[in-house]
Amino acid sequence: MPQPPLDLHKYFGTPLPALREQYPPGTGGTGPRASWDGSLKGVQEIEGFEDEVKKFWKTVPTEPITPHPAYKYPKIAQALTQIPNPLRSPSDLQKCLSTLPLAAVSSALTALDADESDLNVGPQGAQALDRAGYESDGGEELEVPKVEDGKTKAWTFKYNKSPMGSGEFYLMQQGSDEVKLVVRTINSSAFTSADWEEYTVNGPYRYDTRSKASWYWSRSWGAAKRLGCQYYVLTDWQRWTFGYFNKDRTHGWTSHVLPFNTEDPTIGQALFFWARSAIGAENAFVPPQKDVSGLPELFPANPSRRISHSGGKPSAPKNERKVKAANESDIEESDAEGADGEA
Repeated sequence: MPQPPLDLHKYFGTPLPALREQYPPGTGGTGPRASWDGSLKGVQEIEGFEDEVKKFWKTVPTEPITPHPAYKYPKIAQALTQIPNPLRSPSDLQKCLSTLPLAAVSSALTALDADESDLNVGPQGAQALDRAGYESDGGEELEVPKVEDGKTKAWTFKYNKSPMGSGEFYLMQQGSDEVKLVVRTINSSAFTSADWEEYTVNGPYRYDTRSKASWYWSRSWGAAKRLGCQYYVLTDWQRWTFGYFNKDRTHGWTSHVLPFNTEDPTIGQALFFWARSAIGAENAFVPPQKDVSGLPELFPANPSRRISHSGGKPSAPKNERKVKAANESDIEESDAEGADGEA
């Protein structure tokens, strides 16, 4: 059954649901890691990020749009019954992301870019709404067969794992290998509120594995370099940041931390804005760069932040010169980095 027309403002104006967490406690690091030779020189917070999101949404159509019949948007009420709650593992978080916010964004992107001839299937407009029997907060199916014929090149978030085993989602268009945006996840039992605060800063970048924020900037940089994209998202569901690297990856940006239940704008609105910017759509946003070389040095060493939640100190690795892989309860599923800076 075709879905009813989608009111983008109403749909993405709904805050994300609250999800409980039951991650096992973990350490912030388990020993020395390989040196990093990346090109990142400076990082800065995007000024007025929320204002930019709201400015963008003033350009979004206010009239409901017709969804592509083969790429349906998730019905929110149904999706909530299918996502894990509480979150106990990285795979639980990835399931939640793919089921609700990422599926919603990719469906809307596809609908906006769809060829009109592919949308004229079944009853339309008020007739479709009457037959569906519900308002346009979603359809009855989360996953549907993809139609290979037709003129529309659909947008999808494809799940994959990095060379180091970290789960991530790539925003790609059907028929292309180009990654426009990467969504990366963090285990919140290891990356605390203080670490997030240290991540969203302004100043010259300094690589120091004793700082989780510095370490994770190198991971974000490595993912963007490996995938050939400039836009990225970092989240543990409870907290979200939206980031960007310039073309030569010497400068990085991040929004300040947005909570999952923020309402003006919502995470859905911010994620849709960032995805539209990443694909180069009209009104795409590219953050302005400022000189941060003269600002105070970032990421001071703070060994106390490397202590596990249980209070025990990390044990010394057997080989002080060898990179030691972190356990699954660390920042990501795997926290070891290759010597070439891959993430």
